[in-house]
Amino acid sequence: MNNIISRQIINPEILFPEFDNENGRFIRNINYDHFYYLINRWKIILIEKYQAQPGQTICLTAGPDIAYYALFFAAAELGLVFIVDWPHVFNESDLADSKVTFHGKIDYIYIHPKHHDLESSHAVNYWEIQRNLQFGRNLILVDELWEYDIDRGNLYPRVADMIWATPESPLIYSTTRLLKKIVNSHRKVFLFAKRMANLYFTPNESVMHYKTIHHGTSMCLHFLPGFMVGGKQYSASGLYGDHISMAPMVQLCMNMKINNIFLYSADQLTYFLKKMPRAEHCINIVTLYQISPEIVKLVKEKNINWVKSVFGDTTIGVGFFIKTVNQCTDENNYDVTDMGQILDDFFKIELRDGSLYVACPELSEDWKTSDDKFDIINGNYHFRGRENTYRINGEWIQLAEIENQVRKLFGYTGANIVIDLEWQKIYLAIWEPNTDSEIELHQFFTEHYESVEISFVLRGENYRDFYDGGKIDNSKLRRVCREKVLE
Repeated sequence: MNNIISRQIINPEILFPEFDNENGRFIRNINYDHFYYLINRWKIILIEKYQAQPGQTICLTAGPDIAYYALFFAAAELGLVFIVDWPHVFNESDLADSKVTFHGKIDYIYIHPKHHDLESSHAVNYWEIQRNLQFGRNLILVDELWEYDIDRGNLYPRVADMIWATPESPLIYSTTRLLKKIVNSHRKVFLFAKRMANLYFTPNESVMHYKTIHHGTSMCLHFLPGFMVGGKQYSASGLYGDHISMAPMVQLCMNMKINNIFLYSADQLTYFLKKMPRAEHCINIVTLYQISPEIVKLVKEKNINWVKSVFGDTTIGVGFFIKTVNQCTDENNYDVTDMGQILDDFFKIELRDGSLYVACPELSEDWKTSDDKFDIINGNYHFRGRENTYRINGEWIQLAEIENQVRKLFGYTGANIVIDLEWQKIYLAIWEPNTDSEIELHQFFTEHYESVEISFVLRGENYRDFYDGGKIDNSKLRRVCREKVLE
């Protein structure tokens, strides 16, 4: 496989069930040979129509579906680099946000034409269209895969062998919250994905995809492992807008007896489990966040085979630890913070003064800290929060401490707190009003700090407008709160 993300990593037994969009009835299974052909079509389009070159950037905003998957592998083979955490925009201010402008002009933005038609009920929104027009050099339409006239006598016979990527070619550009560029190579992504496939995927089980690949390492957790070893690949795009309307996705999982699902956030996972009936087939779920006691109870009630929370760091890698909850988990003695033991020797892991340090010999990556705090108890690593410490009004503030207090009082999705070091302020965003919790949080600050308090409370905003890459975008939250303070 040469450590390159290409069609060579795909399970030859893979199948893509195709359904009628009008009535949802099953039509046929698209097999590997047909998918191979679709990858070739996209490669010819990229080369002939767009003169694609290695190192150019591409952002996939339409999908996931069979056309999306084929374009992904075509672009990867040609050495294009994926922008995976490009934020949504909802107003003119968002359009100028540094996370939106960070990558400059993007060579190719893959869109569905109906999302760019403001007269259509499917249009994304005016500002999303402006983002694409302003920052996209070329807009690639979904329909081009089917409509472009392929000359089978020219480029087609040799296009499958045209692999322009190398193991060290960049595959992904993403950013940290502090707008530091992260570059992940083909080799790094391949090794991460292969390891995840070996750690928790069963060969030829079915897989559900419902989100476009978003942040820097998410494709290594579910998307690529699903293609490496999975069987039937189900596409749930278009079934829902957010977690509130996830019911059709639950129904698809139950009807088709789908085995593997990626629900990266706590609210998605909780809603999915609450909405589904008791499972009568094997369901495995991967998530990115801590598994709450409520989720443990739901896992057992709904007969879920397991839920695994994968712990990592976007600047280093994925899978330092994998926490597992299953039917054998003891609810009475469950510890949310216990992330288990070291999994294998892929990463070298040490605690230095309670801080997590990680190295990866296979990638020749030296020791780095993820700024996470851990304890070791009976050989298991217990997560104690982030290390971030800030000085506000002359007092030292532990971000992990106040985040934990907000989570304790408001739950995982009720509120978020962010520190603005430059303005020396602390902002609280309340998504679900809770007067008693708000009073108690203010009391917490009064009792623990002499001159530090919550500077501004953001209310009445849509949680989803601040949600990006599987978590709240703190930089946007900070910017909006600054704007409100100045009003």
